This record gives sequence, structure tokens and C-alpha cells, in this order.
Amino acid sequence: MSESPSLGFILADYVAPTIGCILSTLTFSAPIKSLLTAIKSGSLGSLNCTPWAFMTGNTIGWLAYSFITLDLFVFFANAPGLLISIWLNTGAMKLQYYEELVKRSASDNNSNGGDDSISVQTAKIDCFSQLTSHELKVLQIVSIWVIILSTTSLIPVGKEEMKFIVGVAVNINLIFFYAAPLSTIATVIRTKNSASIHFWTMAMNTSNAFFWCVYSLAIQDYYILIPNGLGFVFGLLQVALYQCFPRSEVIEATDSVTELSGDEGDCTEQLTRSHYGNVSESEII
Repeated sequence: MSESPSLGFILADYVAPTIGCILSTLTFSAPIKSLLTAIKSGSLGSLNCTPWAFMTGNTIGWLAYSFITLDLFVFFANAPGLLISIWLNTGAMKLQYYEELVKRSASDNNSNGGDDSISVQTAKIDCFSQLTSHELKVLQIVSIWVIILSTTSLIPVGKEEMKFIVGVAVNINLIFFYAAPLSTIATVIRTKNSASIHFWTMAMNTSNAFFWCVYSLAIQDYYILIPNGLGFVFGLLQVALYQCFPRSEVIEATDSVTELSGDEGDCTEQLTRSHYGNVSESEII
């Protein structure tokens, strides 16, 4: 008669990864509210969207890894995240285009002697003719994964070799995903303000990494353990920064970005009204 699974086995092999799946989705969802606020205001402000680009690469890589290892926990932890990351990145690109359109239209309006139609049209042509910084990051990360997955799929390699290649690649991507919020460390220290560190993303990342560490130790999968172990350490460092430098929002008045609302038309129409006197000053952020 076979022995029943121990409590430790159940907790490590089933409970921990189940919690990890839930926390992963919550982690991916954490920036949604902040992006909705940014869309409403028409500006990213201090919001750091770089982790969202790595989030897309991270979820693509782990989904591929789950197909290789047939690990349903890894699959369900990342499938919702891929969809969320696409929406987050698209929103960030829209806002960067809009901010550039606002800036260029204001500059062109001054140089064209106040000719409204020429200013807006010229600004639209200029800003849409080139990639935004975030758009470039997403394209680079997705291109790398297309090359990696195409290579491992089309070149005859064994399952273990495929697991190694994808595992190492996704480890590197996940390390950048966890460490991306630390890209603002210089700004945080200089300004003594942790506003650029997203609290809920930090909290979810740290908790999520802990539970995946428990699961990876239970199944002895070091491709999962190493990046999540580092992610847990990065999370603790972010917590330390967040505690040392309290968050304080700096609101700056500007005449170039208007509040987006459903009944005010599209961004270009709002832009034209805000620059050329068809809206009151109270509508300008």
C-alpha cells in the first residue's frame, strides 16, 4: 500500500506553485491602475514602463519552457501575463507618441507664427515617422525571442538541449524583469524620492519570487530557482530603497498636455483645443 503524500510535499509541490500562479497574475496586473491614471492624464510622468517590455519577453520565454517541460503551473502563471503585457506596452507607446505630439506641435506652432493646422499636421507626421523609445525596446526583446525559439525549433536538438537553451535565455530575461525597477536607482538616490518605484509591482514581485523558489526547490528545477532567487533579493533591495526614500509625488503645471476624457474627442482634437484656446485653463494639466 502506497504512502499518502506528506504535508510538506503537498505544500511545496502544489500549494506553493498555485499561490505562485495567482501572485504572478497579480504581479502582471499591478501596473494596470497606474497606466489607466496615466492615460487619463495624458502623460506617463514618473511611471517606469521598461519592466513591461521585459514582461512580454519573460512570459513568451516561460510559456515556451512550459511547453518543453509540460509544466502546467508555469503555463498558467504566464499565459495571462502575456496578454496583460501586450496591453501595458501598447498603452505606454500611445502615451509616448502623444507626449511627443504635444511637444512638437507646441514647437511648430511657435515657428509657424501661430498657424494651427500646419503645426498639428507637421507634428503628427514627424512623431509618427519614428519609433518611440519603448516601442524600440519591445521590438528588440520580441525579435530576440523569435530568433531563440525559431533556432531551437528548426534545428534538430534534444529535449534537454532545448530546455537548456530556453531555460538560460528566460533566466536572463527574468533577471532583467526583476531588476528593471532598479534602473531608476540613481534618480531615487539623487531626488531622495521613490516615486518611480511602483509599490504593488515591488510587493508582488518579491512575494511571487519567494513562492516560486519554494516550488523550484521541491521539483529541483534550477532554471526556475536561480532567477526567482535573484528576483527575491532584488525585491528586498527595492523594499529597502522604498523605505529609505519615502515616496512624494511632484505635480508640475504644464500647458502642453490635456486631460483625456471620453466626451472630449481624440487626443489630436484635445491637443488642438488646449493649444489654441478652445478649452479653459482648468482643463490643462
